[in-house]
Formats: sequence, structure tokens, C-alpha cells
Amino acid sequence: MQHPQLLIEPDALLLSADVARVCAVTPEAVRKWSRSGRLLSVRTIGGTRLFRGSDVLRLCEARHAQAATR
Repeated sequence: MQHPQLLIEPDALLLSADVARVCAVTPEAVRKWSRSGRLLSVRTIGGTRLFRGSDVLRLCEARHAQAATR
């Protein structure tokens, strides 16, 4: 089975739930990352957060590297 991160296109726009699934966190954690500026997002007219695949990949890689050093 492929790791979810390998399935992300860098130019894709992902919903909070998609990011949560890929990073193995809750959607609330993704919203906190967005509010704090740790993960950049754009908002639709309806207020839905969208995240660039390249930003999600970068964050997941950083989290993985940080966990590996613990």
C-alpha cells in the first residue's frame, strides 16, 4: 500500500479533512495550523479552507523528520 503523501499532487488543492488524513491528525489540528500560519490556506467564497498539495507535503515531511529525531 502506498503512503498517502505519495498520492498528493503538488498543485492539488486539498480540504482540511484530506490534509488531516494524509498527516494523520484531526481536522481541528489542520485548522489550528492554518490559523497559526504554520500551513497556508486559501478560502473559498463559502469560507472553506483549501491547502496546496506542495505546502501539505512540506509540512508532513517536516513533522516526519521532527518525529524521527525524538
